[in-house]
Amino acid sequence: MNETEFHDRILEINRELNLRAEVSWDEEKTTDYIEKLFKDEFDVHRFNKTGLYIKIPGKIDKTVAFRSDIDALPYNFEDGLKVIHACGHDAHMTTLIGLLYKLKNTSYQPIYNLLFIFQPAEEDGSGAKYVLEHNILENVEYMFGMHVRPLNELKGNEFSSSIQHGASATLHVDITTTEGHAGRPWESINSIDIAMDLNQQIKALNHDGDRTYSVKMTTIETLSGTHNTIPGTINCVFDVRAQYNETMQDLQTNIDNICESINNKYDCTLKYFYSSNTVAADISDEAKDIITEVLKVQQHDYIEKIVTPGAEDFHTYANALPEIKTTMLGIGCDMNHGLHHPEMQYDKESIFTAINIYYDVIKKLDEKVD
Repeated sequence: MNETEFHDRILEINRELNLRAEVSWDEEKTTDYIEKLFKDEFDVHRFNKTGLYIKIPGKIDKTVAFRSDIDALPYNFEDGLKVIHACGHDAHMTTLIGLLYKLKNTSYQPIYNLLFIFQPAEEDGSGAKYVLEHNILENVEYMFGMHVRPLNELKGNEFSSSIQHGASATLHVDITTTEGHAGRPWESINSIDIAMDLNQQIKALNHDGDRTYSVKMTTIETLSGTHNTIPGTINCVFDVRAQYNETMQDLQTNIDNICESINNKYDCTLKYFYSSNTVAADISDEAKDIITEVLKVQQHDYIEKIVTPGAEDFHTYANALPEIKTTMLGIGCDMNHGLHHPEMQYDKESIFTAINIYYDVIKKLDEKVD
């Protein structure tokens, strides 16, 4: 396959992936498509649900892993529901697929074992934990992810050798009191009043001058069903963010104390729990420096680290297996809207640069073994 054929083939694969965009845990067509691309060429394994991984044997008992997310996001339009790769996961998949094609075309014989993970359910926040359950990361020394970046972080043809994603969690609170007739409010306890008190105390944790963390109510729902009934049950949801794991721990401790205080203050039952917990990045300097070396040699404009309030479940791997050296490549791609915008578009040529970067990362790591 010559350079023109390679270019056209990779863009065709990108189009096919977009035609198969699927939400978390429904990525059957996407998984089938990638499996068919490589099942006759490489050692391909499907996970129990969706997603797959591909192994290329090397010459030593150590492994370099590359991970792409494969799920997309749902949006309601006038003509119905559509699922779109508005977070750029199509670019990530295409980069790993292109890297596999390049390794095959060049007949490159790696020294490290290579592991390519096409992970489901990143948007759901549970995909990395699911992959970890399959115990495929034994002997992995380095693990690399990637993410296309909006223009306010990286311009076209700019790259970063690490992304400092933050931690995130979803706080669910259920409050139950005594329901009653709105005409006799003294006979009941209004759960809305309690929820508003809770919200004010939690909001007070925020600091206008510190944007490294935030907590805010995003959903509130009463279950009374009628306008003339004082609701005895209310559910509310808070989005909790912190740039660093230690900050998240402190923030959740303060939230826990507030919830317990509210429960003791009122004649109510307050129950709460956290879901969708995503840890902040724990970047390996060694992994980051490998990418930086490649970016310098390839003469790309680069930033060593970008800090973003977004969350990424890729960092679950390093949190669970701290011996693995991890980082994420930030890809500048002239993105015309922000991530998760339904009209987000990016320059597809950035995919080819990312392929070449990670191809040279493999070679650079192999050279260090020699």
